[in-house]
Amino acid sequence: MNMVESRREDTKEENSSGESKNIEKKGEYFEWICSRCKWGARGYDKEAIVKISTRHNELGCREFASEVESKGQRIDN
Repeated sequence: MNMVESRREDTKEENSSGESKNIEKKGEYFEWICSRCKWGARGYDKEAIVKISTRHNELGCREFASEVESKGQRIDN
């Protein structure tokens, strides 16, 4: 196992503790932010926010960020 794989596994284990499931009610919407990598989500559907934080925990911070960046679409206002 190389160093990159080792770090990736450590991140997954640390995130699987559930620390990033701190979903807060902020007025009319819900918000979740990972305390480690600062990725997060905000919205009115709490179940959707829970799914995002669960996916983050499954992948780990780096893999989650990579997945979001590769699948994300730009929102033009």
